[in-house]
Amino acid sequence: MSHLVGWLCHYTPVEIFTALGYTPYRLLGREGNNPRAATYLVGNLCPYVQSCLEAAIKQELPLLAGVVIARSCNAMIHLANVWPHYGAGGKTVVLDVPRRFDEDAVFYFSQNLRRLAAELAPPGERQLNEERLWAAITWWEEQRAAWRELLAYRAAWEDPPGGKEIMDGLARWQTPLNPQEADKWKTVITRLTRQPRVKTARRPRLLLAGSILPRELITMVEECGGLSVFEDSCNGMRLLLAPAARAEGDPYLYLARLYLGGPPCPRMIGDREKRRQYWAAAVDRFRIQGIIYHAMKFCDAAMYDYVALKAFSEKRGLPLLRLDGDFSGGNRGQWQTRLEAFLEMLGVE
Repeated sequence: MSHLVGWLCHYTPVEIFTALGYTPYRLLGREGNNPRAATYLVGNLCPYVQSCLEAAIKQELPLLAGVVIARSCNAMIHLANVWPHYGAGGKTVVLDVPRRFDEDAVFYFSQNLRRLAAELAPPGERQLNEERLWAAITWWEEQRAAWRELLAYRAAWEDPPGGKEIMDGLARWQTPLNPQEADKWKTVITRLTRQPRVKTARRPRLLLAGSILPRELITMVEECGGLSVFEDSCNGMRLLLAPAARAEGDPYLYLARLYLGGPPCPRMIGDREKRRQYWAAAVDRFRIQGIIYHAMKFCDAAMYDYVALKAFSEKRGLPLLRLDGDFSGGNRGQWQTRLEAFLEMLGVE
């Protein structure tokens, strides 16, 4: 039987999986078109969601004991409806996530997390031992702290590891195939911090933003002469939650506060000001010279998030480039032309 449990949204508390003896495995989608997924999902739906379903239908995913799908957006709700029939097998558990961060939302989410633990518990185990859950919380916090330390290096170095290296490392961290691989996270981070660096011409320091950033885009940005030093996305820096205050002895309340209080994504409609503060801190700390926003096709949250970022960038006097994409990797020609013009404006020859 598989010990992997799949997850998609970064509001999914992976600590619960670890405490139950599972290995969390992030579904990061696939490149290319998704013709089979399109027969089960409406065409004007999030391409990332479609790519995850396509990977399952084509048996490109490892064997999963189950998958947890957070009701974080309309597309995820549709995915939760079809996954039990056409997904990768195992049980399907749906997790409802509030759209704001206050005490009522924290309590509501903590109760949902209790139900999640009960639904994922192996047969014969009625309740998750809270000591094991606290141990898992500590283990995950050690990992995030190490990633945040690497983030501090990126802020300080003139020629830090590029976005492609960092995002590849984060992808490996999120997709271990067994507990032994999951324990090698220190190796991934150490390799990034100690790897010899070749001195390059000074490149403009960029913030890349979006709901989820395709690997192809980050690669192209750096091929064209830019340097991604901060990736504001749910497969990027939003994963690196800072510890919450442990005022309560209840681990579920702690996890609810930790995740809801982390870097807000575009779906958190009640945290617009917090999102602007998050951008402002990144711009100042990482000495950002330009912003590139990847607007996922058919993603409503990305559209109104872009409007807010545009207003922010204009106020700060930062150049902003919006690139639309469908997560298939088929936008290369259009992206390259616009990226080259944008970077030339920033001084790349």
